[in-house]
Amino acid sequence: MKLKSNLLILIMIMSFSCSEQKRNESINVSAITTEVKKVFDAYVNQVNSKGINGVESYFSKDNRFYWIEDGIKQYPNRESLLKAIEAFYPTVKTINLKASKVDIDVIDPNTVMLYVEYIEDISLNSGYAFTLDGAMTILTIREENSWKFLIGHSSIKKPRGEY
Repeated sequence: MKLKSNLLILIMIMSFSCSEQKRNESINVSAITTEVKKVFDAYVNQVNSKGINGVESYFSKDNRFYWIEDGIKQYPNRESLLKAIEAFYPTVKTINLKASKVDIDVIDPNTVMLYVEYIEDISLNSGYAFTLDGAMTILTIREENSWKFLIGHSSIKKPRGEY
């Protein structure tokens, strides 16, 4: 009897592990990763060639949208972010965004997490220039036959003291 129950447990474990493997194989991680990378690269190219004007097409229209900057929910919705971009854009002379590291993790066929380390040089029309050296995490969803940024977080790298 003990042999039968152990055999039954072994069969159950094998079938569950096979079904999980089959589920993961049904998600084409490579294709999704390539799609999302192309969208993010297009976003970087947009920022570098045309500035922030026109980037609204990369942000989700989903009402769950928000963006956090340095620990503050700076933009609680898409409209507030677009309004801020509209106000900031006329003051900008140039932007040079360089993504030094881009990690893409496929969560499911419609959800991807991006982790990006970046350096962004910004020159304003006033002559003032500054550099942001930071990181972003962006929850990206499939929307309108493309990938859109749903929830974002960006922060500036700050050295920490010894513990």
